[in-house]
Amino acid sequence: MKKHVSAFALSLLVAGCSATPYTGETVTETTTPQGLNVIQTSIRAKAPGSKLVGEESELQELSATVEGVNTKTNTLKLKTADNRSVELKVDPQTGTLKKVKTGDKLVLDYYEAVDFEVRKPTAQELEVNGIDLDVAAVAKKGEKPAAVLATSRVDVLTIESIDKAKQLLTLRSGEGFVTVKAKYPQNLKVLKVGDTVVVKTSELFAARIKQVG
Repeated sequence: MKKHVSAFALSLLVAGCSATPYTGETVTETTTPQGLNVIQTSIRAKAPGSKLVGEESELQELSATVEGVNTKTNTLKLKTADNRSVELKVDPQTGTLKKVKTGDKLVLDYYEAVDFEVRKPTAQELEVNGIDLDVAAVAKKGEKPAAVLATSRVDVLTIESIDKAKQLLTLRSGEGFVTVKAKYPQNLKVLKVGDTVVVKTSELFAARIKQVG
């Protein structure tokens, strides 16, 4: 799980779906690189009380067959639909490995969503600023094996500098500074030094086991 604000998350602030700031459009794209189904959604808008808001989400789905289970290293050896061999590290707190056996069909879902708003943070957002909130859950006894790991966090950032010539944006958090390059520099026009940005990141990892036979 994330322990700091990633450059990927921050780059969403200045990325966009078009060359026009806050167009309000939504773009969804589905790709299948190397047998992996990926759905990406991008939203940009201008909301009341905010200069710029946006959301980026990505859902990855991978189907594979379990070839080996190692409870000592908490790993699964998998063979994907396109005959690639991969190893998957599983968090031991879910207890999922105890329910998995060789030959099981495994469906893995990974979902990440990043929301941002250029506005003043609320008191509650300042209270949980920079803290990871994790949740783990497993299937009930008698149900098909499955597990979910989820994390969410809020980061309050301040725009330290804007370099329109180089199309760079520098932000400050409690953990230091980070500089990102604007994918669509037009969005820099609606920002100014001193603006605060509230970034909400959510991750969800879900594993579903489909028994063979």
